[in-house]
Amino acid sequence: MKELRNTIKEVLPELISIWNNEKLPLLETVWEQSFNDYFTGRQTQEKTKMVAPVLDVIFSRLVKEKLSGFIVDEGRGRDYDYNSIKLECKITLSVSNSWTGNGYPKTPWHIFLKFEMDENGKILSSFSMLVNMSECKSDWSVTGKTSNFSSLKFLVEDLKHLDIITGGYKLKKTYINPLLKP
Repeated sequence: MKELRNTIKEVLPELISIWNNEKLPLLETVWEQSFNDYFTGRQTQEKTKMVAPVLDVIFSRLVKEKLSGFIVDEGRGRDYDYNSIKLECKITLSVSNSWTGNGYPKTPWHIFLKFEMDENGKILSSFSMLVNMSECKSDWSVTGKTSNFSSLKFLVEDLKHLDIITGGYKLKKTYINPLLKP
């Protein structure tokens, strides 16, 4: 996992550059308007639904180019396979301390990525970590009758199980707040 960790750290600046300089202008061409105009009045979750799949494609391509054992292997509760280890990837544009999932049971290994964007869609800062959820007390919430989505916040006591790759953290009373950094 150390090789995967180091690769994630290596590719994130390139991912951000590709988004900011290539993909964002292309999407604005497709949308026939600026990022700001397209997302005016929309919540962060709407941006995440549109942007995260693009970031995921870039991320997985960059990692695959560097790690021969890394493949895209999408299924319920997993996105990638790294040398026979199933991995779930969560990408969000929210700078909060929570993560959102689809409610399916997930593989223990997770890659968590957060990106902060300005109003024009440029990525300003990021946070990333690799976590084996089976070692954590924190867990995904159970979905209910009104929502298929689950959420996750990391408890302070799980800090020792979080392999923070980029960014930092702030400990609150109960939860860990990720800190995004340029």
